[in-house]
Amino acid sequence: MAGIWANRLTFMSRLTGQFSYASAECRHATLEEMRRALSKASPVLKVLFGLSIFAWMAASGKLNLAQVAKGLAHWPLMLAILGLGYCQTGMVVWRWTMLLHAQDIPLSFRRAWGLTMIGALFNVVIPGAVGGDLIKGYYITRATEGRKTHAATSIAMDRVVGLIGLLFLSAAVVLANVTEILRNPAMRTLGAIAVAGFVGGLAGLCAALFAGERLSRWSFLPRIVRDVFAALHEYRQQPAVVRNTLALSVLSQVLTCCSFYLALRATGVTGLRMSQFFLIVPLGLVTGAVPISPAGIGVGQAAFFALFKIVAPSYASAGTDAFTVFQAMFILICLSGLFWYVAYKHAELAPGTPPPAS
Repeated sequence: MAGIWANRLTFMSRLTGQFSYASAECRHATLEEMRRALSKASPVLKVLFGLSIFAWMAASGKLNLAQVAKGLAHWPLMLAILGLGYCQTGMVVWRWTMLLHAQDIPLSFRRAWGLTMIGALFNVVIPGAVGGDLIKGYYITRATEGRKTHAATSIAMDRVVGLIGLLFLSAAVVLANVTEILRNPAMRTLGAIAVAGFVGGLAGLCAALFAGERLSRWSFLPRIVRDVFAALHEYRQQPAVVRNTLALSVLSQVLTCCSFYLALRATGVTGLRMSQFFLIVPLGLVTGAVPISPAGIGVGQAAFFALFKIVAPSYASAGTDAFTVFQAMFILICLSGLFWYVAYKHAELAPGTPPPAS
């Protein structure tokens, strides 16, 4: 009798174990399905989030769509913004080719322009200004067999250098107008953020460049991480490239700020001081790198309204209108990347060889 009960208990334990294993498998499959569903729904949710903020700001009067339409009707200023936008894109392309050549990847300016415009096109489609970098990275790594990590590192380096150039403008204006900014508690806080962001970004970049060689030898790190540090070490060996790309970043961001200034003029803003302008605009543009909504729609408006409300409250609504005008011209430039996307032809790039014809 005891043997029968023992057999029954053994059978029940095995059955319970199989049931628990099946339940665990079922839970795992359900979690995987939920992750896939969230991954597919995430871009749509981000678009809806950005549009809902945009609609709320328009409905609450924080964004004057009629004033935006009047600003867009100033076609000479709009053409000037488009011209400055393409000039700024040219500087960004030049900067990226310098970073690529430093990694022994001889991409021609013409082909780099095409890839940059394709990335700009996907900036409108993928949430955040870094979304287009993913597409650009796909194309350039596909064309650089054997130096894929170096090509991808050039894009990350280009993004970091661009943000440092943007923060430099704010930090420089803060230091040039330190007396005025210290008198205003709100401007003092934003000024501290700008200076800390620039100093921290520059220090982080220098630390990564100087520590790259040593970190690339740490065998316990994943291979791809060691390859990235090795690629950063190559920039340390060419300090002139780093200095020149930082200088180009500052110049390109000056053109971006000039475009925003023209957008302010188009919406009727003329009394904003330069100390206020260069404190608000670079910090506001940094929000475009946050991957929340396509091209920063909605999120950018909210960020600029908050910054203008802190620094220049009387221009809060007008500043938001100006950003919307600026954003519309930016999106138009990005959409022109469709031409290069359709015309793109894949071609391999071999390190150390002349750049192939586009």
